[in-house]
Amino acid sequence: MSLSDLVGILVTTVILGSIYGLVAIGMTLIYGTLRILDMSQGSMVMVGSFMGWGILVVAGWNPVIAIVLAFLATFALGTLTQLVSVQPLMKRMNAIDFEMVTFITTFAVAMILSNVALEVLGPQQRNVTPVISGGINVYHGVNLPYQSLAMAIVSVAMMGGLGIFLARSRWGMAIRAVAQDLDAARLMGVPVSKLYPLTMGLASALAGVAGVFLGGLYFAYPQAGDLPLLEALIVVIFGGLGSLPGTVYAA
Repeated sequence: MSLSDLVGILVTTVILGSIYGLVAIGMTLIYGTLRILDMSQGSMVMVGSFMGWGILVVAGWNPVIAIVLAFLATFALGTLTQLVSVQPLMKRMNAIDFEMVTFITTFAVAMILSNVALEVLGPQQRNVTPVISGGINVYHGVNLPYQSLAMAIVSVAMMGGLGIFLARSRWGMAIRAVAQDLDAARLMGVPVSKLYPLTMGLASALAGVAGVFLGGLYFAYPQAGDLPLLEALIVVIFGGLGSLPGTVYAA
């Protein structure tokens, strides 16, 4: 293996690790708070990729608008997913089969979203305009597209923003309190019923932004979220379920 091959592998690893880490952090946040594995996160990536296609290619708008609208749309969709597929089951949170049941219900949501996209938009793979065109030569033929560089920067920035949100904001501290001790958080007056949809919406929004970039890197199509979901699951399990620092290191 030549040095150029090694540099290329390292660059690809860092870029993809940052964007898959964005999806994985959302899944970790959900597991730490709700104690479920949210299988709908892959479909949020798919929705984000189609949002990128619709805004960048069809409408021809600014990439910043695509990122913001994808964030807002998937936040709303993730919140709705929690209210429909998870919230009705929260009364049996201490049941031994709670994680398995919510695994199935969120997987059902993912199947519904994928099939709706298939029926409405068709099975074709759609090219998504890169957020930033062009690239730089890193080392002897190893090219780094500006799209990938922007993807890594935005991913790291959003991870940092999430860390600040969890550490400094009222809702962020409430999320951490619920993740550490649910009963104690309830006794301290944390509005747990409002916190769960917010957490799932926030995690879905991170996946939606990742979808905008992954659509530009690959394509937008109904199964676009399958591979990111698998990669995120590997990262989450390897880093430790519910551990945000572990997820970052694993990514």
